[in-house]
Amino acid sequence: MKSATSPTAKSQPKRRTQAERSETTQKRIIASAIRLLQKVGFQETNLQDIAYGAKVTLGAVQHQFGNRTALMEHVVDEVMKPLGALGSVWPENAADVPLEERASRFVQAAWDKVYAPPSYVAAWSLFFGCRTSPQLFERISAHRAKHDPLFFQHFVTVFPEIARTHSQPEHFAAVVFAALRGLSVMRIFGIDEQATSLQLDVVVQMIVNAGNARAVRTDSRETLA
Repeated sequence: MKSATSPTAKSQPKRRTQAERSETTQKRIIASAIRLLQKVGFQETNLQDIAYGAKVTLGAVQHQFGNRTALMEHVVDEVMKPLGALGSVWPENAADVPLEERASRFVQAAWDKVYAPPSYVAAWSLFFGCRTSPQLFERISAHRAKHDPLFFQHFVTVFPEIARTHSQPEHFAAVVFAALRGLSVMRIFGIDEQATSLQLDVVVQMIVNAGNARAVRTDSRETLA
């Protein structure tokens, strides 16, 4: 009689680690929080509804994040992640890419991955609403104070031409990000994709013009270029 053979290890699905399961759960909870922020705003977004939307228990949300304030900080991190130093909005091999193409790639990627998605407006719902929650407002303010300068510095690294033409290149970077942020927030009043595309072109040209400008002399005894 032929004995039954047991399934080989190869045929058995790979079991996920606890860390992988925890990461998956966190992503679902964050995604649920973002959806609620978009739909009902910051004040009406609570842990019970977030748990329901993520198809987990309230206890699971509290286990993963502790409290609403900590969860909302993670929401901000998730929305802004593509702008980190290793984020996906920055052109690869920047030193080998011409300025105009580099600027176009950056602006389009930043728009597609950070500013155009509804999650960014949801994050701003959080920023505006958290003024009624001093602890959360202070923590998010501290978060921005820490990370915004890093975004600006990385912009200057990717666009070294700006550092050569502007005495305060990080402030120029701040203006670029402010322009993208403003275009995003205005979308709550309606979306005109053609107008948006033209406005993004203006941001690209602003970077190109700045990078091609003659260097500003900081010596007051000389005439500005």
